[in-house]
Amino acid sequence: MNNFVKFIILAALALVLYSAWTVYQGAQGFTPVFIEDIKKRMQDDFAAKGFAVTEISMLRRGPRELAGFVKFKAPGSDAIEQKTCTATMAEDKVTTSWTCQ
Repeated sequence: MNNFVKFIILAALALVLYSAWTVYQGAQGFTPVFIEDIKKRMQDDFAAKGFAVTEISMLRRGPRELAGFVKFKAPGSDAIEQKTCTATMAEDKVTTSWTCQ
């Protein structure tokens, strides 16, 4: 077996392992895509209320639970405020909700 064939076999194996890992993570709850969607929804909501968001961080606390924060500036203010945020995923693994306090 020459080196090219070995490379193709290893590349195919890596692709299969990556696909399996992605499917496993998706079955477990929040995926990176879901987390980015939550962060975008948060950004849009704060912007709709006139706040300038400077940073959003949401990390997995469990398979269907995120915890983090949002940093923002109120209209007409240069002071950066911070709120603690959480997000949850329903049992159906599709419906998500978030809150900041």
